[in-house]
Amino acid sequence: MNNNKSRLFSLFLMLFLVLPLLSQTAQALQLNPLSVVLKPSGGGAKQSFRVTNESNKPIAVQFSVTTRQQINNREIRRPADKDFMIYPPQTIIPPRSTQKVRIEWLGSPNLKRELPFRLIAEQVYVSLEKQKQTGINMLMTLVGALYVQPNGTKSNVQVKSVQRQGNKLAVTLANSGTRHQLMKYATLTLRNGPKVLTLKGDALKGINGNNVLAGSSKRFFIPLPRGFVNGRWTATIRYPR
Repeated sequence: MNNNKSRLFSLFLMLFLVLPLLSQTAQALQLNPLSVVLKPSGGGAKQSFRVTNESNKPIAVQFSVTTRQQINNREIRRPADKDFMIYPPQTIIPPRSTQKVRIEWLGSPNLKRELPFRLIAEQVYVSLEKQKQTGINMLMTLVGALYVQPNGTKSNVQVKSVQRQGNKLAVTLANSGTRHQLMKYATLTLRNGPKVLTLKGDALKGINGNNVLAGSSKRFFIPLPRGFVNGRWTATIRYPR
């Protein structure tokens, strides 16, 4: 029993010491903006973003880009650095200061649809000052959205299916368009014979604020609507573009 109490006390002490460090690390770096849109050619193929170090110590950061695919409700990423130039690719940001970073698209200038990527700013450990090692080394990774978006693209999100799963309603949305769509202020209409349910706001928690990439499908779970009964339902969704 004493051994169990000792283990519990050790675990509690470790969490007590580590959680504040995690919180401090989570607040140390900021990426702005979190979403960058590039054009495949011309002046719009170059943009800048800013990384801010809000801590009292210098932080070393390196930047990279990955592809971004939505497959079976999972995001798949693969390296895509060869399609971009990032300058500087690595930097040391002094305490309480901001570093501007430039990114440029080097891929095809003739795109027919938007290409989605992830922009990643990753803290790397560099010994910048003499200090005793504590054995705890918290590193942070910031992940932003990056799109290469030709002119004339647009989204086309439709409801692929609705299905009850316990106390939730699974709604699968498919974007057959050429541009991603952030689902904000959406309205979902369900029909089953003469019965009609119109859902928006809090009723669409799980959909609102989420993204459906061009050419992708994604399943969302929302609270089971009041008045929903098992049966054959059809659904349509409206959203501001």
